[in-house]
Amino acid sequence: MLQRSIRSGVVLSAAVIAAASFFVPSLRAQDAAPETAAPTASAAPTTPAAPAADDKNKVLADDFMHYSLVNNVEMAKASGQSLLDAKLDPAELVRVFEDAARDSARNPREIMIRNQRRDELKEVSAQLLDKLDEGYRVVARDAQRIRKDIDRLAESPRAYKNAADRLIAAGQFAVPIYMEYLQNAQKKELHPFILRVIVDTGRPMVLPLVEQLQTSDTALRLTVINLLGQIGYKQSLPALRALQSEDQLDAQTKTAIGSAIALIDRSGAAASATPAALFLKAGENYYAKEPSFQPILATEKTNPIWIFDKGLNNVTSIDVPTQAWSAIMAARAARTAIQLDPNNASAISLWIAAQLKKEILLAGAPDPTMPNFHADYIALASGPLYDNPVLSRALDARDVPLALRAIDALKATGGTKELVSSTGSPLVRALGYPSREVRFSAAIALAQANPAEAFPSHYRVVPILAEAISSTGTPNALVVIADDDKRNKLADTLRNGATHFNVYAASTMAAALEIAHRAPAFDVVIVGQGAARDDLSQISRTDYRLAGAPVLLAVPASEVLALKAAGASPIDEAADDAAITAALADARADLGNAPLDPDKASQYAITAVQLLGTLAADHKSIYNVADALPALTEGLKDKRVEIATGSAVALGKMRNIDAQKAIAAVVLSADLDAGLRAPFFNALTESARNVGNNLDTTAINSLIKIVNTETDAAVRTAAGAALGALNIPSNQAAPLILAQPVAGTAK
Repeated sequence: MLQRSIRSGVVLSAAVIAAASFFVPSLRAQDAAPETAAPTASAAPTTPAAPAADDKNKVLADDFMHYSLVNNVEMAKASGQSLLDAKLDPAELVRVFEDAARDSARNPREIMIRNQRRDELKEVSAQLLDKLDEGYRVVARDAQRIRKDIDRLAESPRAYKNAADRLIAAGQFAVPIYMEYLQNAQKKELHPFILRVIVDTGRPMVLPLVEQLQTSDTALRLTVINLLGQIGYKQSLPALRALQSEDQLDAQTKTAIGSAIALIDRSGAAASATPAALFLKAGENYYAKEPSFQPILATEKTNPIWIFDKGLNNVTSIDVPTQAWSAIMAARAARTAIQLDPNNASAISLWIAAQLKKEILLAGAPDPTMPNFHADYIALASGPLYDNPVLSRALDARDVPLALRAIDALKATGGTKELVSSTGSPLVRALGYPSREVRFSAAIALAQANPAEAFPSHYRVVPILAEAISSTGTPNALVVIADDDKRNKLADTLRNGATHFNVYAASTMAAALEIAHRAPAFDVVIVGQGAARDDLSQISRTDYRLAGAPVLLAVPASEVLALKAAGASPIDEAADDAAITAALADARADLGNAPLDPDKASQYAITAVQLLGTLAADHKSIYNVADALPALTEGLKDKRVEIATGSAVALGKMRNIDAQKAIAAVVLSADLDAGLRAPFFNALTESARNVGNNLDTTAINSLIKIVNTETDAAVRTAAGAALGALNIPSNQAAPLILAQPVAGTAK
């Protein structure tokens, strides 16, 4: 069970709360020091010895608690700050407060929490509480202390209560010592008390006890089975059913398992389920972070993975980063399901998803349970049968990083049929995903596959590649608000705010889309009241640029809260940049639509333009590359050299008259960058081979002039090739020959 402290909403584990009960209540001494007799005249004055550091810190802890309780803020703050300045380690701080509170009715943790309500004591108390809680965790798990507490369980009811509180605080970390004691006949008098504490501790006991089921000690295994049944959590069902299914298992153990399963699962379903199915279900629960399948120590940096050590005949643990714990547990459960049923495709897909998810969460750090493993090669080797469900899982969960990893695997290994078999194919679904990265990656994968037959939504691939070409990382906003003043104010805020949007604004949806006809996609749509909302719902079904764009409703301030409660994403019509940014972040989070940074945008743009060139050369492709003509035409003017040259190459390979005219218009202009002229003339040559000459007289004359006057040999050669490929009817060869200077001849 978790309890929530009032300081900053921090969730503290049961171990921490229970550890706070270490302090034995009694009456505190009076604040004033006891009076002492005045020294006699004959007595020689003495200098008191300096207190030891431990005593000094104990006095500071005592003063901090006392002055906090009597509301002497200045003295409490000074004492607390002195304790912090002493730089005690967390466990030492616990000992100091234990010693100071041992003979009083004060609980230091409660005092620190109450101090959070006082501005003057808030900061120092928060720092002390953080360190104290860390110390509680360290102290509670100390093996020597655990052994002492176990040994005290049988002394008296009071001793049992105090020791049990500490052992419950130790939680799962006490299990190896419990198992050691339960196997020790000389500790038999303690066994009933240990069993009682284990059951009282509850869920933290389950996972180490599940691993202990592998013990070779039949009596201990029976004990563990009974304990799991009494504790009653479903995490133990798969292992119990797997053990129950063993052919060589004795009847007594099978009966005990049946009773335990019946206690845990009152529905009776688990008793007839296969162990593989139960492990798969447990893995899904870990992956989804279902309430009782989450890490026990959710607020700590690490959590243990429990394993059984045959040599010790006991359990031991490996600490893993908390953020990856659920994925690691899901993968472990899936692996066991695969061991039991090697043909379990769902378990294989879950294992791949969990391993990829774990690597994403660890961001390059190793998994201590599999330090030399990387999941990519398994995902690649598994193929679409198992990778497609991983992508489906990612899309359903709006997990962009996992979706991208799954698409990479499919792109590398998927045959066309496996990628595009139906409208339900995850890669086809990904074409309509809110995240640009996912859309771009899916379109690139499908373009590389270049299937011979059309598939559902194939017509979206080229427009998405065109969108990628135009992406620079600068977001686009579509603003449709009837009121001119309100619209203009929001547009100015978007343009001049921290994000610097390209804004396309108008009073109607049709007018705004007309202004934005060259925009590849929209990162946010802001609509006012009235017809704009209805128009948006209709147009978004056909205009792919609106796919997945977060929609903010611009409304009067009085309507914002009600619309938020209804699940919409409203903003005040007079919202400032911060309010718009916050609302957009929330809407993007709901959709799984993260902004695309400029570097990634350029990477996608380069890949997309290269693919469009490949598709344009394949004149039998199912993809209509002409759909990218506007984006490629704009790409000719792109400041990124790779995009400009790639656009020229793609246009040159197209069998399209307008493509040729677009190349010529740019290459014959005076302001084209010198480094691009030769590649552009080469593209014009390619276009002429594909569609012949479709240039007007003015363009031809400009080309002839360049061939005659160009001083750069590479450009002159490329321009001459273009002129020849255009195959102009008039005889241009003679004038060109005669225009070349030759020694001893007249012009």
